[in-house]
Amino acid sequence: MKAEAWVLGIEKLFEVFPCTEVQKVQLAAFTLEGEARRWWMLTRNVHPRLMWDRFLELFYDKYFPQSMRDKKVTEFETLRQGNKTIAEYEAQFVELARFTPHMVDMDYKKARKFEGGLRTAILDQINVLKLRIYVDVLERVVIAE
Repeated sequence: MKAEAWVLGIEKLFEVFPCTEVQKVQLAAFTLEGEARRWWMLTRNVHPRLMWDRFLELFYDKYFPQSMRDKKVTEFETLRQGNKTIAEYEAQFVELARFTPHMVDMDYKKARKFEGGLRTAILDQINVLKLRIYVDVLERVVIAE
C-alpha cells in the first residue's frame, strides 16, 4: 500500500501546484527514490512525454499488484453507507472510485452509484426531493403553455 500512499501524496501536491499532465509526471518522477527511480529511468525511455494517467497505469502495474486493485474494485462495487456518516461514506467512495473510473466516468453514473449505497432512510428523502423538483418543473411547463 506504499504505492497508493505515494500517489495520494503526489496528487495532494497537484492541488497546490497546478501542472499540465506532462508536468505532473515530471514532478512525480522527481520524488522517486531507489528502485522506483531506476524503474522510472528505464520507463521514461520507452514512454517519452508520458501523461499522468498513463504514468499511473504503468506505476500501478509495477507497484500495486492487480490482486490488490481487484480487491479495491470489489470494495467499491459493494460499498454501502451502513453506520458511517455521509462524510465518511463520501470519503471512502472517493478513495475507492479511483480504482473504477469506468463506473464513475460520468456525473450521472457517479451520482447513481453514490445514491445506491446510501442508507434507505436517506435515499427515501433524496427521492422525495427529486419528486418535488420534478413536480415543480412540470408545473412550470404547464403554466408556460
